[in-house]
Amino acid sequence: MSASRRELFFLAIGSAVLFGLGLGARDLWNPNEPIYGEAVREMAQRGEWLVPHVNGVAFAEKPILFYWLALLASKLLGGVSELSLRLPSFLAGIATVLGTYVLARPYAGRPRALISAVFCATLFGVFWNARFVQMDILVTAATLWVVIAVTRIVDHGGARLPGWMLAGAIAGLGFAAKGPVAWICPGLALAGYLVATRRFRELARWEVLAGAATCLAVASPWYLLLLRQGRADVVVEALFRQNVERFVNPWDHQAPFWYYVQYFWVDMAPWAFLVPLAALLPRKDVGERRLALLSWLWIATIVVFFSLSKSKRSPYILPIAPAVALLAGEVALSFVAGRLDLKRRTWFVGIAAVLCGGFVLGGAAILAGALLRLHEAGAIPVAFLGLTALVAGVFVAFDLLRGRTRVAAPISLVVATLAVYLAAGGVTLPALDAYKSARPVCEQVRRIVGPGDDVVSYGFSKWRAEYSYYLDRPITNLTDSEALRRAWGGSRRIVLFVEAARLESARQVIGDAIPALTGLVGRGAIYVFTNRQPLESRGGEPGSRAISRAGTR
Repeated sequence: MSASRRELFFLAIGSAVLFGLGLGARDLWNPNEPIYGEAVREMAQRGEWLVPHVNGVAFAEKPILFYWLALLASKLLGGVSELSLRLPSFLAGIATVLGTYVLARPYAGRPRALISAVFCATLFGVFWNARFVQMDILVTAATLWVVIAVTRIVDHGGARLPGWMLAGAIAGLGFAAKGPVAWICPGLALAGYLVATRRFRELARWEVLAGAATCLAVASPWYLLLLRQGRADVVVEALFRQNVERFVNPWDHQAPFWYYVQYFWVDMAPWAFLVPLAALLPRKDVGERRLALLSWLWIATIVVFFSLSKSKRSPYILPIAPAVALLAGEVALSFVAGRLDLKRRTWFVGIAAVLCGGFVLGGAAILAGALLRLHEAGAIPVAFLGLTALVAGVFVAFDLLRGRTRVAAPISLVVATLAVYLAAGGVTLPALDAYKSARPVCEQVRRIVGPGDDVVSYGFSKWRAEYSYYLDRPITNLTDSEALRRAWGGSRRIVLFVEAARLESARQVIGDAIPALTGLVGRGAIYVFTNRQPLESRGGEPGSRAISRAGTR
């Protein structure tokens, strides 16, 4: 096995451990995981592979690829579960790490490729999204591998026809995962790079048309099937409303132009803080100069594009993660090799010291807070995370304070980051289900729902799905007081979910009815009412049961 293949093998194993530890141990958390999870669950129950549904209503906000991958994973793993739902993101995370290595190696050699790939795996945004039910990490992987396919042609002499067809196939898969942004992200990065290197005419070659045809062949089948079955409404929602209309006239997630200037440092932590040191870094090798130019344009064009959108969410810029890792990796490798000038070296040590302080102070604060709440569910796992961060920070400080080992600071920071992530993923995050998950409430609700009862909610946002998922049944959402009045006074027994924000409004219909049970999910209280007792308990008075934060699993 060659050295490169050996490094790719260990990167794959390491990424699988980092992203996979406790992957299915955590419940689905709001806002989006339960929605996508419920869509997959209902597709599996219906035997439906064309249109996702949530609570029995067609859910067309995202294209189909994630749902198909999750359904395939559920077939392999014996059913829809937290693990099967997260498997597509997990695999995309590994593909992103490996792709970072593959992109960097021909430009800058194995050491740069290796440290860049490790940095990519330990970026907070990559770590988190590779363990979360969502589509942005799929777009990130697709963007990266399209860039790899095209740069192999324009910079490394790869065969044009198979190269452009490969790029088209990957772009088509990206489009099937999240629509036009999967074309826009690599398109912006590559167009900027080809213009800057005066090779834009490359796009006029006939092989590019073959790549475009391949892309359309991969991306279009789902849309054509929808049109054939008369579901143009789904096509319009998935392509136009969720992309064009959300970009220019959004109904949610509105944020100012500078939004990503703030979240760049959060989602690309901890290595984003090294990126400014890569500006104007002396580079003698043409490959390193080209890789740096590509990386800067990759970041700038995507961030500017999404900044122009009126709807903003931090995962939208996740596709820049490989470029951030490439630039930060160059700075770290130059520090280890002693190639940084005094000013940059001083800044590097200062940044490392700040990150070290963050580990120490953050870990101490988390540990102290958990110890003060030892009586609460999840306190010990949270204390473990705090202790891990504190010890990791001391470990980094040890290297920084000793001149002989200061050169190893990048390695110490990687080890510290890995330790914190593994503690979080394997121990702490699953314990936070007591605060974040709807499962405990739903397990209690199951005990009061009869076979012929209707389960409804009042005034929920349209796609609320955490209760549906953990009750294993759709929940009809009553949107106004008149609908609630008809259901409450109807002939059928209903089990009614009401959140604290709508409780006063609901009381105008249900009066002073006592909740059958109450609970907390995330930051909000949930109340569950019934309009009559089950038949076997008629004659007694209904009581109210409170569900603690801990709940049951």
